[in-house]
Amino acid sequence: MDAELAALASAGSTALVQAMATDAWAAMRDRIVRLYGRAREEEADQLDETRAELLAGDPEERIEAEDEAHAQLTRLLRENPKAAAELRSIVAEFAPLADGSPQVCNTVSGGVTDGVVLQSGRIDSLTVNAAPGTAQDHIDFRDGTFNGPAIGVQHNHYGAVSPTAQSAAADWPRITRLRRLAMGVHPTRRLAGEPTVPPYVTRDCDAELSGLVRSALLNGGLVVVTGQPLSGKTRTAWAALRRAVRDDARVHVAPRGTDLRDLPAQLRGRDREGTYVVWLDDLADHLGEHGLTAGLLAQLVHERILVVATMNDGDYDTHRFGGGPTSRVLGGAGTVQLSHDWSETELTRLALFDDPRLADAREWRGESGITQFLVLGPELWDKWRRARQGNPLGHLVVRAAVDLARCGITADIPQVLLRGTCAKYGELDLTDEDFDWALAWAAEPRNGVTGLLVRGEQPDTWRAYGSLVADAVRWPETEPVPDMVWGEAVAGARTHGLDTDTVVASFRAVMLPRADGRDLTAMYGLGALAHREGDVVEAESWHRKAADLGDLRSCNALGQILANRGAKAEAIHYLEIAAEAGMEDAYVTLGKLHRDRARHWLTKGAEAGHMEAVTYLNTLRAGTDVLEEETGQTE
Repeated sequence: MDAELAALASAGSTALVQAMATDAWAAMRDRIVRLYGRAREEEADQLDETRAELLAGDPEERIEAEDEAHAQLTRLLRENPKAAAELRSIVAEFAPLADGSPQVCNTVSGGVTDGVVLQSGRIDSLTVNAAPGTAQDHIDFRDGTFNGPAIGVQHNHYGAVSPTAQSAAADWPRITRLRRLAMGVHPTRRLAGEPTVPPYVTRDCDAELSGLVRSALLNGGLVVVTGQPLSGKTRTAWAALRRAVRDDARVHVAPRGTDLRDLPAQLRGRDREGTYVVWLDDLADHLGEHGLTAGLLAQLVHERILVVATMNDGDYDTHRFGGGPTSRVLGGAGTVQLSHDWSETELTRLALFDDPRLADAREWRGESGITQFLVLGPELWDKWRRARQGNPLGHLVVRAAVDLARCGITADIPQVLLRGTCAKYGELDLTDEDFDWALAWAAEPRNGVTGLLVRGEQPDTWRAYGSLVADAVRWPETEPVPDMVWGEAVAGARTHGLDTDTVVASFRAVMLPRADGRDLTAMYGLGALAHREGDVVEAESWHRKAADLGDLRSCNALGQILANRGAKAEAIHYLEIAAEAGMEDAYVTLGKLHRDRARHWLTKGAEAGHMEAVTYLNTLRAGTDVLEEETGQTE
């Protein structure tokens, strides 16, 4: 049973017993009976009997009644956690009626009263005249004298506590069960066999933080790790705590807005040999009247309880130096401060780990910090992937930037290249207005840190945030870069003076295995790349392999290469295949080759005295002269 439900059972039992002394009892009883779900008449009678015994004046009855109610509610919540919502509603409705709020007002001032007195709310001065030989208590009821038993029922979070509240700390979870806090960040995208989160890298402040934690474990106290957003506060604080305590330590993890005033009550009567820690993530959400106050902290220190908290730098400065009650809380705290910018020493430690996600963070984080990269990465990835359905324009622009980076363009991408790449997917017809809108959406910062796209140093340049590229490279389910985009990347790198060597090397690394598997597109691409780089021999080799396997583009390319080096007869064979497929430049080259071959053989005929050959040769020459005159081209 978690600490929250245990506290609810305690609050419910207290409210139930307190309500027995008020006019709200009948309504409270009916709600409790319905909550239990047992025979209503029998249960109501039993509760009325308990109330009668309480009102009869037995001083021990209140404790026994509260213990019994606590045990019943604990069993109920364990067996049916959904009952917690109704119990919270009951506590919210009836606890104020039983703790002295205006709905029920019983005033005793002065005089002498014989018999039982039940007082809920403020008790000023009370003198109890009990029978000789019985125990006497001074309850400080002002100006009132009472002859007979007196029961003072008061909703007091800091006073004497019943055994029901004292047992709550025993239900706090062991530290080894709190896996979410052990992660410190959201789980990163991981491959099979990888741990949920990367290993923890020692921060420069760890030695100081460990000293503060060990001291507070011995003497009690508050230790706060402050820092910028996403600087790794939670994981750093948790790592320090795990170094300091045994696996059997119990930790109270308080959700945001939890009422902390009963913590001392939960801790009294605990096993003094055990270790109990209060964990307050985002401390700013736990300050205030019902949260961690200077008085509450003093009680926890008195009990030698360690309180570990995290806090953003801005919140810490506001509360610490702004004066007021929260300033006193933080004034006595031990603090360390983290930055999302890692030192060179920290980066050196990071490099010692053989974890691809840490390596990605070091390589691809750009201007952001290591922890920012690790935390934001999964969120940005999900944001981008889900946009495919809800925002296809934004998804396409980001995909183009990611794919260009996968092609080897890790520098800032000129906007014109990004725009041209989007057109290569053939999915959407982007207008200029669409493109500008998609850019604005993609560049919108997430968590105040970064967008899916990041503006480059030069105007009108962009790049994908590094975690998107790293995840796309590592994740086996990522779609391959389309062949048309590879072509755009190679050409764009040359045109814009980018790192062409890296892009070419990346292209070869992808295409060579495909070509070895008789992938015609890869063969053609490698041939085209070799030809563009001036290696005609390699180009001819790749195109011949692909052409002989039936690739029409390579038939055309090989025919052009053969024609240029004078292998006209062989060239005609491949060009005719390409021309039959409708490739226009094959028409022209093939026509020229046939013209040249016709002139060659007609010349041979004319030289042999064949008059018809002379006639056709003259006609061919005349047509060639006219063509040259019209086009300005010569043989």
